[in-house]
Amino acid sequence: MVVAALVVVAGCAPVTDPPVVAPVVVALPVAVEKVAAPPPPAPVDLTTLPVVDVLHVVPGLPGTDGLSPLENSDTALGRWRTVTVTEPAAAYATVGGPAVGVVPTTVLGAPHVLPVVDEASGWVRVLVATRGALPSEDRAQVNGRTAWIRTSATQPSGTDWSVVVDVAAQTLTVDDGTSVRTFPVLATGAPDTPTPHGLAFLLGLRWEEPGTTTPRVLPLSTQSETIDHYDVPTGTAVTAIHTTTLRGRGPVSNGCVRVTDDVVDVLWQAPAGTVVTTVG
Repeated sequence: MVVAALVVVAGCAPVTDPPVVAPVVVALPVAVEKVAAPPPPAPVDLTTLPVVDVLHVVPGLPGTDGLSPLENSDTALGRWRTVTVTEPAAAYATVGGPAVGVVPTTVLGAPHVLPVVDEASGWVRVLVATRGALPSEDRAQVNGRTAWIRTSATQPSGTDWSVVVDVAAQTLTVDDGTSVRTFPVLATGAPDTPTPHGLAFLLGLRWEEPGTTTPRVLPLSTQSETIDHYDVPTGTAVTAIHTTTLRGRGPVSNGCVRVTDDVVDVLWQAPAGTVVTTVG
């Protein structure tokens, strides 16, 4: 009973407000230089720019500069980062520089999916399937071109797949994200028409041409570095991974990688934008 009484008394004790302390105001002169906001960038007239795709030659685009494909932070999209072009995108050699081309939303009728090798705020740097020059003009500028495009013109995508072609070992290794398999190839580029080395990617096209020397074809983003044109329908020198009816084996092709049907059966499942690295 004594304890209860003490609690009641303590609970009825008056509450004393803390003393009010007047704020201390220190007047200091504030000088702020007013600068006009920069004007928004002028819209780019895309109709005046060359098309950055496999059918065109677009000078002024940089190479890969030793960059490698980026991995996705969102692994649900796939291990390797790609973007799908959702609206025509101005292509730049540098962020903030002048536009040098326009990346379309499709390539030969297929959705345009590009591997990402670098990024900046609001921008991605992508591998592109255009030639920077013809082989007769500058062989070093033919393949391995990249471009900066705004992320607002793309949708994030990705692939778990990657492919390595070793021309010295005459093998093709496929990593589909769950297993790694190595296959022998039938042929690669001859010494005078070698298979382009470095980074390339699958365009996502799957051509079937029964009755020809290339019955099943998976076109790549690279083109011959010694021949300006050999494909009459497209006016290009596109390299590809394809089956063949030809008997030649080893380094004998114009740059394409000839394989058997079982290899194409596997690669037929690879998504557009899958990087193909040629070494050896």
